[in-house]
Amino acid sequence: MAKATRENSSLYFGTTEKIAKLAPVVGVNPSRKPVYLSAVYPGLFAFFAATHDKDRFGIIEIDLSVLDPSNFLPAEWYLEQTSRKKAKTGREHQRRLEGFRKELAKYKAKWKESLQKIGVCLYDGFIPKKAIRRITVYDPTANETITQAIVNAHISLPDYKKSLRQNRAVTRWLAGEIVTVEDWYGEDMTNVAKEEREQLVERLQDKSGLDIFYYEPPGKGL
Repeated sequence: MAKATRENSSLYFGTTEKIAKLAPVVGVNPSRKPVYLSAVYPGLFAFFAATHDKDRFGIIEIDLSVLDPSNFLPAEWYLEQTSRKKAKTGREHQRRLEGFRKELAKYKAKWKESLQKIGVCLYDGFIPKKAIRRITVYDPTANETITQAIVNAHISLPDYKKSLRQNRAVTRWLAGEIVTVEDWYGEDMTNVAKEEREQLVERLQDKSGLDIFYYEPPGKGL
């Protein structure tokens, strides 16, 4: 793997609060089943993992420099959406996704494309606790703006391109970082009403439902 930079040094694993809090002890993926990693959709994957509406989300930041690059795989959504044959029905779409899930190893070389173009890749191996840089826990009932941004995201080629700025801002917010209105809207901010911008400022500053459970700064030189 290329030398890590600030842009590509880490990805995030979205899961339940329980699994996230066990990670500093047992690592991630002790069963060694492929897990989804992303810089834009960890909140959505945590939402998928939740068993009921009041489950808190766990967001785990993973240091890629610790992982074995031969274990990365592309996401099935990327393979399905970039294939020549297109599904005609929802049932066919799900069948095609399941087929690609079973054959991900055949497309291993496409994992970087998957990450760059749809925002998701998989890691098919154990992630040791030394790879964990940060763990946060989020209560989805605490901030409507953040939660709606999470649940309304779609893992697709169009959504990745269209909503990249906002989805990255959501991930940064979930990781406990400061996110501004400019980070959220970008150049479109001038078209947003003043009242709406002011409301967003309040929501972005409200982190009452977000807890930093674990933080291990990266070593010097990264």
